[in-house]
Amino acid sequence: MGTRRSAVLAILLLIASAAESYARGVMTYIYDAPESSLDVRYLYHWEILRTALERTTPKWGAYRMVPSGFMTERRQAFELKSATGKLTVMYLSTTPDFEKSLIPIRIPVDKNLGGYCVFLIRADDQRRFASVRSIDDLRRFSYGLGLGWIDVDILKTNGFKVVTGSSYDGLFEMLVNRRFDIFLRAATEVLDEYGQRKKALPALHIEGNIIFYYPLPMYFWFPKTNEGRRLAARAEEGMRMMIADGTYDRIFDKYQRHKIEQLHLKERRVFRINNPFLGPETPFNDKRLWFDPKTYK
Repeated sequence: MGTRRSAVLAILLLIASAAESYARGVMTYIYDAPESSLDVRYLYHWEILRTALERTTPKWGAYRMVPSGFMTERRQAFELKSATGKLTVMYLSTTPDFEKSLIPIRIPVDKNLGGYCVFLIRADDQRRFASVRSIDDLRRFSYGLGLGWIDVDILKTNGFKVVTGSSYDGLFEMLVNRRFDIFLRAATEVLDEYGQRKKALPALHIEGNIIFYYPLPMYFWFPKTNEGRRLAARAEEGMRMMIADGTYDRIFDKYQRHKIEQLHLKERRVFRINNPFLGPETPFNDKRLWFDPKTYK
């Protein structure tokens, strides 16, 4: 009985805290929690958002960033579209559906560095990639991706064989167990992922010569509500202030420069495919927003 009473009290306190925050006008950004203790994919992205909110505090007032429970990408999209309040911001790639049903900040958060993919493979397969000369050569391999990831449809539309897994951590095991040939990883992610798992999975290897590229702008998304528009407007204002004064580039360099250099992105051979899901709103004309390994200094 005491445990039950404590649980009810905890819920009431949480509701009271949320109501108090709302009454004080605290803008609350509820974001998806990491998928596991090894999942560090989004530390950079949330620092970009946090910095943007700090920069706009004098004008917009107090804010909170609160992690939700873990949600799949599909669940995140559902919560935002339904405006349930369980999530108020998500970080995902653009899709025609999102463009219609949600509020985006059309600034690629990672400057599309995530569109420059490298291959996580089995170490004994490296020699198979030495003879790759064309996109058709790359179609000989099978690619592992997460169920529901937009990349699945991009690759399938371009004629690639894709094997999906329902668990992010499980995909590394699937690669080692030869369920597919390549776990396609963004340049922003692969070094951390490999470093965390190389002892437990010694067969893992980062392929050394190829970039597999497609434009994949990843945005912050918000519910299509009045509050969602307010949250988006504040975050975008802060991000554009950061771009103008160089803060954005400094944070990008802090998190990404060592990855760009360790992966030797400038020296790799680039194979490009199209992303058929991009709309005319994509801000290709603003070169400040896009990473290019050939011009990065």
